[in-house]
Amino acid sequence: MRIWPAADRLSEPWKNGAGTMAIIHTSPEEAGWDTLNWRISTAVITRPAPFSHFPGLDRVFTPYHGGTVTLHLPDGAHRITPGDAPFAFSGEAECYCDHETPETLVLNLQTRAPYRAVVAHDATVWDGPAEARYLFALEPVAALGLATGDLAELTSSERPATEKALFVAIRRA
Repeated sequence: MRIWPAADRLSEPWKNGAGTMAIIHTSPEEAGWDTLNWRISTAVITRPAPFSHFPGLDRVFTPYHGGTVTLHLPDGAHRITPGDAPFAFSGEAECYCDHETPETLVLNLQTRAPYRAVVAHDATVWDGPAEARYLFALEPVAALGLATGDLAELTSSERPATEKALFVAIRRA
């Protein structure tokens, strides 16, 4: 098991000043935007603003603490609240984010074909073949030694008993 502790993360401000982000893990590890297969990061959204474009990447947006956000995309407005199903959309899409609370915390995944990220609130997302399986702790997970906000890469046989986590599978499309 590999762990990326939340306490070790460095946040940096968004270019538009509407929040901050912290990269947790990129695969391959030294890859840049043009060569990454997937990237996992967190964000703190502090005010309404347009999202950056990520040509060639797909995104999965999962608010996990705070208030409702509304993503305005070419196909319409999508209201997403912590606890809702994760929301997938193209990184190339024009996207404007409205939000109504002082801050909203988000788990973000970006993938490049042939990879795709599947995120859920339970471990059933780990069923079936996957290139990688991750658990993002929404509260401490004592059995794994995880603090809130830690990310762990687990094997298919490791299934911690927790309901306060986001489960991520990276699959080949």
